Amino acid sequence: MSELRVDSRWWYWVAAVPLVTAFWLVTSAWMFVVVQVVPEAVVADAGDLLSLPALALGVPALAAFLVLPLALWMDAHAIDAAGGDWPGDDPTAPGIAVLADALVVAGSVLLFRGATLGGVAVVAGAALGTWVAVRYLRDRRDHVAMPASFWEWRDELSAN
Repeated sequence: MSELRVDSRWWYWVAAVPLVTAFWLVTSAWMFVVVQVVPEAVVADAGDLLSLPALALGVPALAAFLVLPLALWMDAHAIDAAGGDWPGDDPTAPGIAVLADALVVAGSVLLFRGATLGGVAVVAGAALGTWVAVRYLRDRRDHVAMPASFWEWRDELSAN
């Protein structure tokens, strides 16, 4: 782990993507369990059970995914400008994030039009975006000092 400090909070947007995806998985699993335990709760088919939590997350989840390419690019350039040994000009991660965004948006449009293929596109885009974000955060942790405790996080957020 490096001791390089970077004055960039764009990585918070990157970290939001796996959190939103994990929350969607937990709420989907919870809905599945409720339907299995309480058969009277079945008012929709299995596809709707997965889309209801995604619909509930709605705008915040879509915002996190849409900001992801910009956040990856801005944070990598901030690390490069701070003198880090991490190549900030690698367009791979933001490019993959743009593909994930395209899948999420196209899948959302297809879902609202009633196509079942839309769900597959949304899940594929969410998985791809989450994979890119987790990979980026793991690589970032190796090159930049990141908060390791609540107190370090509080100090970082209270700094100018």
